[in-house]
Amino acid sequence: MAEKNLIIGAFTGYTYNQLKPWVESVEEVTLGKEVDKVMVVGEASNETKQILIDKGWILQDMPKMNIPVHVLRFLSIYDYLETHWKKYQYVVTTDVKDVYFQSNPFDWLEQKLLGTTNKLVAGSESMLYMDEPWGSENLWQTYGPYVYEIFSKNKIYNVGTIGGASEYVKDLVFNIFTNATNRPIPIVDQAVYNVLLNTQPYKDITFFANQCDGWACQAGTTVDPSKIEQFRPALTE
Repeated sequence: MAEKNLIIGAFTGYTYNQLKPWVESVEEVTLGKEVDKVMVVGEASNETKQILIDKGWILQDMPKMNIPVHVLRFLSIYDYLETHWKKYQYVVTTDVKDVYFQSNPFDWLEQKLLGTTNKLVAGSESMLYMDEPWGSENLWQTYGPYVYEIFSKNKIYNVGTIGGASEYVKDLVFNIFTNATNRPIPIVDQAVYNVLLNTQPYKDITFFANQCDGWACQAGTTVDPSKIEQFRPALTE
């Protein structure tokens, strides 16, 4: 069994100050642990890249392709994992602008996944697709009415908080990328991820974590002051 774990993020066009809360929260919760920290970088200043290097981050170039960064990041993460996945037991990849770590995610993964048939964790946003206006419209625009009718009664899981066994994360991000290209709208990663999760083999190898399970608090959905009064009656927990 591999002894190391990996946290990998991706960005383009951010300053270090925009990355700082994520970067420093990663550093705080992994201090003294066998964790590699990798950042996939698109457009960035030399200053931003040098700060990350000085902090011990491994930088990976994002390929230059005419694909939205929301989707292209998954190809970039796959490119790194395709070469390096055997070095890691668990991999965590999250959004980097609005996700902050409160504790070591690998402790949680070992507790919930080790010794079970589950290889991945998906974090619930505690709403059904049909009850969340942006997600509902995004699912419809991504796939059209037929798929929408099948999947709209499912819970939404956040594509921005992914974790699990290294090889399985590698192949999941590959499948997100390949299924998210050549779609009618550019931002489709969330819808694609949720359709994959609700089909085999992912349906049987994923720990579907409610927010009360402690994997991720999806505050953008559940406590946004501009949405909470509308959303509260529809929350599933």
